[in-house]
Amino acid sequence: MSEKIAFIADSCADLPEEIRKRENVFILPVIVSCRGKEYLDGEEIFAETIYQNQKEGEVPSTSLPTGEMVEKILTSVIQNGYEKAVIFTMSSAISGTWNLCRLLCEECSHLECIVFDSGMASLAEGALLVEIMEEVERGELEWKDMESRLQQLKKNTHAYFGIDTLEFLQKNGRIGKATAFAGNLLNIMPVLSFDENGVITPVEKVRGKRKRLNRLKEIALEHIGEHKKYRLYFVDGGCPEMADTLKKEIIDASGEARVLTSELGCALAAHLGKNLVGVCVQIIEE
Repeated sequence: MSEKIAFIADSCADLPEEIRKRENVFILPVIVSCRGKEYLDGEEIFAETIYQNQKEGEVPSTSLPTGEMVEKILTSVIQNGYEKAVIFTMSSAISGTWNLCRLLCEECSHLECIVFDSGMASLAEGALLVEIMEEVERGELEWKDMESRLQQLKKNTHAYFGIDTLEFLQKNGRIGKATAFAGNLLNIMPVLSFDENGVITPVEKVRGKRKRLNRLKEIALEHIGEHKKYRLYFVDGGCPEMADTLKKEIIDASGEARVLTSELGCALAAHLGKNLVGVCVQIIEE
């Protein structure tokens, strides 16, 4: 029999709607600042608004949830009858959400919490939650083994994003101006990932959208290799047709797999801009 465990993620996990609606899943929205006002990601503002503001020259930014918001989520979890919770946060290298949740959970005596730094964000963070949740529900994972399984799964989860421009990463202080300028000048479309420290890092540079898709497919297939048990996650940032093409080509080349797709949320949209396509390969050990 599976344990009654709540699963909490910040909104940067970009979970598909069917997962967000689960009664044991709770979402902690990050704060998005746009045109001098603050909004809750995924509740009061959505990615399409971010893209439109960027097109008009605005530079939306993000900040971590408030302590009051975290406490509200924890209270809701307890009121729903949970005594244990796993909290997934985006990389602590790019946000203070992990540390905030850790500190507040230490003060919460009515709920036993594991606050897990995903070291990533978006579909990779969401992939960790989905697999862990399903393993618990199948009765395959017990609380005592949770932290070691999380670390193992994190090592086997690989996410890559193809973007049009480095402009918004530069404007939000994530990379240098010279790097962004050179990339835009040469029509270079970067492929990004998260390094071992959880920092967003360009890992490939290609020219043109077709080459970008080809390289994302190649990288995904390299991770799949000879593995028989894996999951694929796809995310699109305002370019669903491109994401569908990538998904079809990877599945055609690798065979049938368990697949989830989602749309990019406001937080990463603010930093990465429109026309992002991402793929995550998660190897499930036998």
